[in-house]
Amino acid sequence: MIFFETEADPTEWFLMPLHWTEQQRTEIDEWAATCADIVHQRHRKWWRSPNRTVLTDRFRQLIEAHPHPRIPADQVFLYGGDPRRVPQPFYALLMQGEGAGRESDIRTLVQATEEGSVRPPDVTEFNSDRIGEGLRCLRYFSDDAGLGVSLNYGWWSEELQIYASVRTVTDELGWLGLNMDIFDEFARSIWLNPNPE
Repeated sequence: MIFFETEADPTEWFLMPLHWTEQQRTEIDEWAATCADIVHQRHRKWWRSPNRTVLTDRFRQLIEAHPHPRIPADQVFLYGGDPRRVPQPFYALLMQGEGAGRESDIRTLVQATEEGSVRPPDVTEFNSDRIGEGLRCLRYFSDDAGLGVSLNYGWWSEELQIYASVRTVTDELGWLGLNMDIFDEFARSIWLNPNPE
């Protein structure tokens, strides 16, 4: 088993467990309360009315709604840097190549070739010293909910001979643009650990 690891600030980026059973309800509640307390402690100096109950409910609702049926993931990280909004899920996935060639496989991985875009995807080189050669893709799409954007990072790990991807989806295009540097920094902080303790 290969795990995604990060050195990103653990008071902003939370690893969300993916699979729970009804018997683990207590663990869900404890996890949500712990994450809410971390956010509360981090932001209490500038946030006028921190409400731990509301924060706990947001984390609990996210874990109950995931894994998202249309977004495959091996791991999910939540960006909780702004306590006024629901934490943003980032889906991490490992994949074998489809045999079309490395460049083509990475373009597929970051959704650069996905149909249904409202304009050509914005694809840029995004190599990682920790993982390997890669791309970043912003893909704008339209669905029943309106206009949305997916931010996709994808790399080829020569060392592990596998593709790695991190992706998020939102309908808040302006918010995503304002936080792009934060998300790029997070993506650069990730490495793959084939020997987790």
